[in-house]
Amino acid sequence: MAMVQKNKEGFTPRQVKAAMEARSAIHILNAPSTKNLKYVIRSGLIKNCPITEEVINHAKAIFGPDASTLKGKSTRPTPKKTHDDFFSPPEELYQHNRTITVCIDYTEIGDAKFLTYIDTTVRYCSCILMQNLKTEPIFEALDKIFRRYNKAGFHVKTIKCDWAFIPFTDDMLDNMGVTIDPTAAGDHKPTAERNNQTLKERVRVALAQLPYKVVPKVITECLGR
Repeated sequence: MAMVQKNKEGFTPRQVKAAMEARSAIHILNAPSTKNLKYVIRSGLIKNCPITEEVINHAKAIFGPDASTLKGKSTRPTPKKTHDDFFSPPEELYQHNRTITVCIDYTEIGDAKFLTYIDTTVRYCSCILMQNLKTEPIFEALDKIFRRYNKAGFHVKTIKCDWAFIPFTDDMLDNMGVTIDPTAAGDHKPTAERNNQTLKERVRVALAQLPYKVVPKVITECLGR
């Protein structure tokens, strides 16, 4: 209402009254567009019509767009066109590398914990956010890893890990049917360690580009994913 009162400034009371009658007429005529209403008036299709094109312009300037017209005729904006960027690996890659070996490890970026993995064939690397490092979350993360490779047509045959995964290796072998290749005590898998370093570098670079002095944990988690 405050905006309407401000818009009335510069119009005479007679012009404001005529604009109100014009807006009322628009509702009576089932809210035609301004262009169509002007065409009807210009063509003389309504006899003895007191509304002129000038009055219609005044009504629009004072009251703005009609709310009922906006609610009834507005449509959802056209969504952005999506592009299918699915990449199909060469068939030769499938023929000789159906079974692959995956190297897994833990890493921490800030306060966020991740299970990282990289295979030794396709060299696909990624990580999965972990709430804790107990048995159930680890098996859920491994299940996600297997599903990703299975969806792409690969089968995980061997998992290479360091000594920290020893408490879970028997369960992996029994429940998942994969061969476990752990390192000796105190050693680490070079491939997994290098993957951890690469992921940490990427996250640190992304954090350095943010205009914040303190970064919430949730942002670190999203960047790590």
